[in-house]
Amino acid sequence: MSRQGKKKKKIWLILLIIFGVLLIGAVSAFFYFYERYKGNVKTVVTVEAGDPLPEKADFLTRDWDLIELTTDLGKISSTVPGVHIVELKWLWFTSESTLVIKDTVPPEGEVQDITCETGTQLSVDDFVVRAEDITGVKAYFHQNPIMDTEGVKKVEIYLEDGGGNRTLLTAELTLYDPKKGPEIEGTENKEVYAGESVTYRPGVTVSDEMDPSPELTIDSSAVDLDTPGTYPVTYTASDKFGRIARKTIYVNVLELPDNYYDMILGQQLVEEKVHELIYDGMTDIEKCFAIFRWVRLNIPWNNARTERDEVGQVLAGMQGHPGDCYTHAITCKALLDEAGIENLMIERDPGPGKHYWLMVKVDGDWYHMDPSPVYTNVHICFLQTDEQVASFSTAYRPQYYIHDYSKYPNTPYTSPVVVKYRHGDYVLEYVDQQ
Repeated sequence: MSRQGKKKKKIWLILLIIFGVLLIGAVSAFFYFYERYKGNVKTVVTVEAGDPLPEKADFLTRDWDLIELTTDLGKISSTVPGVHIVELKWLWFTSESTLVIKDTVPPEGEVQDITCETGTQLSVDDFVVRAEDITGVKAYFHQNPIMDTEGVKKVEIYLEDGGGNRTLLTAELTLYDPKKGPEIEGTENKEVYAGESVTYRPGVTVSDEMDPSPELTIDSSAVDLDTPGTYPVTYTASDKFGRIARKTIYVNVLELPDNYYDMILGQQLVEEKVHELIYDGMTDIEKCFAIFRWVRLNIPWNNARTERDEVGQVLAGMQGHPGDCYTHAITCKALLDEAGIENLMIERDPGPGKHYWLMVKVDGDWYHMDPSPVYTNVHICFLQTDEQVASFSTAYRPQYYIHDYSKYPNTPYTSPVVVKYRHGDYVLEYVDQQ
């Protein structure tokens, strides 16, 4: 081979080597950039619903201008949770990234308490006053409220958004029955004398199952306490639900009697004496005996056949003036009435002359009681039975306690006590009935 040929061969070898090096460099560079492209695309990109959609750089681990975002993100709504495939291109190569739009924030809202009549039809929208979430909200009851019974009920309401997130809110439902309402008790007709005053509120109560503090008003504007007559007084109770109850009583204004001041004085003396004789803890038997004993020891007996004047004889008896059986019986009755002991006055019928005594109710039973100290050493009638007073009438004083038994309560067969007169005083003894 000539020297020139060898030189050409050497040049071609050098060119071939250079070309090989360049080819290897180009291939290496291609694979380098390809791997850089492939590894640069994120597998998954997640955003919260309602937040701005990601840009191209958000899909790459590092930004690279040679990569092109080919998916039109403008067609994707960020307010709708979902999964979307996003394409990115380099040269003629494409890669995919998954765009996940998710909702992790529960909805916000506000509910209101409701007060209404039983039987009212309510929907969840009646309670919800505000419900907010970027993905939309639906509201529903945890349990449908029962609307046919009165009461205050807790109503639980769920707000659920498009991502399935829930918020639990609680409202109060107050149901009232329009057919019910306040109840007024303790009202009663009143009787006063002209010129006297009268009170209407004491003893009157108002209750309401749904309102602990119902309002009570009393209209007595029609009453003229200076002029005899009968006048209405209206009690009106109302509750916070607008339910109303009314009751009307009547005030009977009487002409002032001639013995009015005797009546007032007699009543005052009765009240003072009962306050003196009766104290807390006494049994009904002890109360009756205290009154019975005082009348017998403090109102002298005479057979004057006093006038059947209740006011005058009560005043006379309370002032210690002598009197007959009517004076003792009517005074004793006034004291028993003031002490709250139920009693009845009995008049002998038929029979010779007149005699008055009482029946009293103690421990649920009725008994005879004669406060007149006529036969102190022979017979003391205190809580005696029908048989005992009949026996006395037969053995000692014919027809003394005769009366129409059918008009009065029956007594038990035995008396729980016996009263004896010793050394100028009365002593109460209990009978062992075992």
